[in-house]
Amino acid sequence: MERQTNLTDLIPKTPLESPPQGAEDVVIPLQGGSLPARLFLGSEKSPILFFFVAENDALDHYHDFAANILAHDISLVLIGYRGAHGCSGEVSFENIFSDAKEAFFALREALAKRGRKGPVSLLGRSLGAGVALYLAAEIPHEITALILDSPIIDGKMWLAKRNLNTESDPFKILENLKKWRKPLLIFQAQLDEETTLPEAEKLLIFCPGRNKRLLIMPGFKREETIEKGGPLYAETIAELLNRLASRFGRRRKLH
Repeated sequence: MERQTNLTDLIPKTPLESPPQGAEDVVIPLQGGSLPARLFLGSEKSPILFFFVAENDALDHYHDFAANILAHDISLVLIGYRGAHGCSGEVSFENIFSDAKEAFFALREALAKRGRKGPVSLLGRSLGAGVALYLAAEIPHEITALILDSPIIDGKMWLAKRNLNTESDPFKILENLKKWRKPLLIFQAQLDEETTLPEAEKLLIFCPGRNKRLLIMPGFKREETIEKGGPLYAETIAELLNRLASRFGRRRKLH
């Protein structure tokens, strides 16, 4: 009989490549384990974006995105999961959400020691979107904006597609969305094979905030949003974060 998939099977274990020039790796200690993060620092007053990456994606998969977002003077923190990239412990639904909260405060303190105390927003992709949404609902007073890329909508269905069967939905997406009233931006690929556009639109309905936007990416597949979106994807995020930080002088560049 085929072995049931564990959540830890979706977490990359391979060692990270050396960080690019100017970037820095940190390891966040946790009870019973640790998780990796990679820092890309903008100026001291730059807004800060914490990015919870997708399942199976290595942190060094996002170096091009980091370069694009840094071009707009946004500090970026790529955040992995317990046990990823040689860190200790095994991620589970018993610890993935509490790990995110613990990592949030540890990384914010680490950034403050480096002189970066700007407003913090969250970006989450696929699995990371579920984690980011949980965190936003848990500590909304700490977070300026929430950005979801290819978000999970039906957690049980998402897990079943990956041979992870649970009795209940650990993500509680719609329940958590009802708690979020601050700016929300959702990137949704038109050709996403897991989520239909009406399902994605439902997320806006359940979010009680007024500043919310669903951005459909025509012709894109689920795994192509950041990669094919390139500089324009980063620019869209930067415009939102710089506007919320009252940095009106930083306008869209011409390409």
